[in-house]
Amino acid sequence: GCAILSLIVSTSSSFAFLTDIQLKTSSKKHFSKSLPSWGVSAFDTCQMNQGPVSNINLSSKLHQARIDNSFTSEKNNQGSTTRRNKFQGDTYNKPIVLIGCSGKGNELSRMASSIVTMMSGNDQLDSVIQGISIESTEDLKYQLENKKLNKSNVIVIDFNDSSVDYNNDDVEKLTSLAKTCYEEDLIVIYTNVHGEESEMSSPGQERKSNLEESVFTKNSDYELCIKDEGLDADNLTLSWSGVEWQTRRLLARAFLPLAIPGSDQPTVNSAQLTMGKNTFFLSLSFPDIMDAEPYMEAMNKDVDAMEFRADLLKCRDDRFELLYSLQKLRDMCRPHAVRAPMLPFLGDVIDDCVPVVYTVRTANQAGTYPDDSEGIDKMFEILQLGLRAGVEVLDVESAWDKEKTNTILDQVEDRYASQVLGSHHVVGEVVSDEEAITIYRNCALNGRAHGAKVVLSIKDQAMDNQALLSAEAAIKIAEENGDPIIPHIGLILGEVGQYSRVLNIPYTPVTHESLPFVAAPGQMTASELMTTRLIMDLVPPKRYGILGHKISYSVSPSMQGAAFAATSLPHTYVLIDMEDVEEFVESDFWNDKAFGGCSVTIPHKQAIIPHLDKLTDAAKTIGAVNTVIVEKENDASPRVLIGDNTDWKGIYNPLSRKLGTSKDSDNDEVGIALILGGGGTARAAAYAATQLRLEKVYYNRTPSKAQDLADSFGGTVV
Repeated sequence: GCAILSLIVSTSSSFAFLTDIQLKTSSKKHFSKSLPSWGVSAFDTCQMNQGPVSNINLSSKLHQARIDNSFTSEKNNQGSTTRRNKFQGDTYNKPIVLIGCSGKGNELSRMASSIVTMMSGNDQLDSVIQGISIESTEDLKYQLENKKLNKSNVIVIDFNDSSVDYNNDDVEKLTSLAKTCYEEDLIVIYTNVHGEESEMSSPGQERKSNLEESVFTKNSDYELCIKDEGLDADNLTLSWSGVEWQTRRLLARAFLPLAIPGSDQPTVNSAQLTMGKNTFFLSLSFPDIMDAEPYMEAMNKDVDAMEFRADLLKCRDDRFELLYSLQKLRDMCRPHAVRAPMLPFLGDVIDDCVPVVYTVRTANQAGTYPDDSEGIDKMFEILQLGLRAGVEVLDVESAWDKEKTNTILDQVEDRYASQVLGSHHVVGEVVSDEEAITIYRNCALNGRAHGAKVVLSIKDQAMDNQALLSAEAAIKIAEENGDPIIPHIGLILGEVGQYSRVLNIPYTPVTHESLPFVAAPGQMTASELMTTRLIMDLVPPKRYGILGHKISYSVSPSMQGAAFAATSLPHTYVLIDMEDVEEFVESDFWNDKAFGGCSVTIPHKQAIIPHLDKLTDAAKTIGAVNTVIVEKENDASPRVLIGDNTDWKGIYNPLSRKLGTSKDSDNDEVGIALILGGGGTARAAAYAATQLRLEKVYYNRTPSKAQDLADSFGGTVV
């Protein structure tokens, strides 16, 4: 029979808006009084978001950049929004596979049991399948083809299991099974158990050493490291729960949709979210990651991500210790996560996972990793480890071997949800404007990067705006060529370039006042940058609110206000209780230049529509608006009021994760959605149910309202 899904329509309002933070020109006088140690020449030319750059002559330079830019001249279709992660959660329905050698704590089987509980909600031990019990690879393929195995199953391929006989063909059989799992596109996690720390037997340690490269890493996509956590057999401490959290996070990352370069869709895996306006990542430069622990609580308060500088760690050439250090960084951040984005996992969310920017900076690029031929080969291997660890952002230097770079990008586009930050540092020399533009274009990695970061060197403070203006010019070329428009991060090295860090609105690398030293000369703290931007009016205050009537129960002002406070944004969000929409649109609040948008709830979701300039497709189809967005080209241009409906997304997204369906998938299985209600949110529920391919059944105490829904979206009235 069909599963019956009841969508109970409430009066709550899903709300999402895009703050339109403009970078405006302030006076030299104001700036020089505030921070007299910096140059002010950039005020003469700073025209961010003010249309074409007109203060410097770039037209010929733009033309020359097109000619010289051999790396980005090729066209590609990698930015297509139809690309899908082969492990994407709404369509992936195959077993999870664990491969490796267990220690004394029987770590692989224990981890498998944890995963079964995560995936099914209960401890179904019969869902754990020991690889040695599978008769043959043909048997495995048969079970997969006939859907006898799904993502509630976990296959354990433990080469150190007591039932494995190493005097016969068991090793060859398990190796063949691991290869088949990998080739059949199952999620395979190499569970890298430390030999000595886990008290693994000597033969087991020898097998692990012999098989790690030829079998374990070759036939897996992800990797998780375990030391002595598995020895806590009675779970008397939190050590094993940390392993479970790391596993849950890794699977959540594996299930994410791919990040699409240049996409403006507000998804959970978008550079517009990760590298958005007034976001910061903190550069860690300790030789041992545990040295950062005393500063973690303070550092996590005002940054959006941590930069894991693999090249600065003393363990950088030790595969296990490097990955384990990355896991320890996540463990240290968890209790103090403030600005961590939501990470969805099977209808639930992980809210304490601070994103990581994974960087291997070479000596030529202001780092320490050797940049000879052998060093570059090793650097790409370390970058590969970042992907296997499920990092949020992978920093890829654009200056090195194109073939190796493309191999990394191919993997990202096939199976990893990591975002790529193309980067280049010009150290100790000054480049021309056209060279800087070309560097930005190269950092876009032929349209395959999700962000581009360029760090320049200058000698004259009058050039402290070069990074910003070159970024604007590179974006203009991308627009003309139809290339993805990605965040451009532009900085100037050293104290002389501090002003460039103020002007760089997306994803600025920062230090923290609690740290004993900075990662790079000229780095500022997030607090310093936001304070300076506020003083300069680079982040003008906006007024937001929730419009409705008899809505004193709403927690939106508290929720949104807390978010603004956590991100140091100067905006406000208030309750607007008005009986009549006309009263609101005639108010000072609506007509204020600082009006940034509003949520709309009962009873105004349809009455607000005549007062808007445009509607999104969803709002048109649903016939109701719950979000008003204000868009402006610049401060002098008229505002455009856009009506959107995000109610349906609030319904669709968690149900899609729970049901394993997607409006883009080929899954034709349908259930039944029982929709109770007849207002704007009920229409959003019907729209979401349509996207989920659910049969719709309506009930309302006023039958005519239910019939209206059926007439608009199809379905049956009861």
